[in-house]
Formats: sequence, C-alpha cells, structure tokens
Amino acid sequence: MINTPGPSRKWDFHRYGVSLSKFIESDIEMVRQWRNTPKISQQMLDKTYITEKQQQAWYQQLIQDESQQYFLAYFKEQAIGVVSLTKIDRLGGTAEPGMYIYNDDFLNNIVPFCVAFALNDFAFEELQLKRLYGKIYLTNRASIRFHEASGYQIDKHDKNTGLQIIHLDKHAYNFAKQKITQFIRY
Repeated sequence: MINTPGPSRKWDFHRYGVSLSKFIESDIEMVRQWRNTPKISQQMLDKTYITEKQQQAWYQQLIQDESQQYFLAYFKEQAIGVVSLTKIDRLGGTAEPGMYIYNDDFLNNIVPFCVAFALNDFAFEELQLKRLYGKIYLTNRASIRFHEASGYQIDKHDKNTGLQIIHLDKHAYNFAKQKITQFIRY
C-alpha cells in the first residue's frame, strides 16, 4: 500500500530527503494496517491488535492532544513509515520519540537514519526540546545498535520488563549525527 502526497498533503518538516507530514484522517486506516502487521507490532510496547473503531477514537484524541505529534514519513514522495513524539513536555524540554519503517525497501540502509534525524532535528530545532527518552526491547539488537549510533546513552536495563531505557541530548546527537550525515546525499 503506497500513499503518495495529494493536494491536501502538507509537509510539516523536510530534511535529509525525508518529509514529515502530520497525520490526516485519510492516513489512519493505512497506518492501522501497518501497525497491526507482526513485523511492526512485535516491537511495540503495546502489542494489542488495533480495530478500526479503536484507531478512529485514538485519532480523535490525538488531534486535540498537544503532548503528542504523529507524522507519516515520506522518502522520495512515498510514505514509508511513521514517526512520533509523545509525552512532549515543553517546560521540561523532553519527549519520547517513536519510529517504524513499514516498507522493507528502506530498511538496512541509510534511510532509517534520515528519518530519525529528521524527527530529531524537528524535536531539537522546531520544538526546542533538550532531551529525548526512549525504551527498546533488549532483544531488539538492531534497534539498540541504531540508537547507539545516533548518540543515545543507556540509562538502565530493566530486566523485569525486558527494556533498555535510553536518552538523547542535543549535544550528543549533533556529535553522532556529524559522523553519519556525511554519507547522506539526499
């Protein structure tokens, strides 16, 4: 399923060949289908199957909630995944980012870094956040390596939940980003 930008599509942020566009109502069924696929849902903290009714209720809540922002990530005008910032605390300067790439053609190459860096730049530059927090399953070695390469620091391993708790500060991110962006040609 490919979603290309139409006349109602607005780019909210563009960098590294990636365009981020806030969800619009016509996106939510495609996003629900992506999210319910086993390759995506097995990496989620909440692995529950999402119904159409649940997705619609979630979207209605989302559009009124300033503490979270969800975007479709486009690469070369093709929707390839979803990124988000949740638990946005403007006073504290923090948020929790999220990302998944649905289209397998854009995995195992530089594109996930482009998507993550576009989201991080949006968070640090546009929202003026100071720190991002994350949680990764200890079994998701690829994600752990990806986040470490992106500048994230490990806070702790929670053996009870099987999660690694991480954070990213703007300075550490900019340092890590310099090593990788030299290879980005978009």
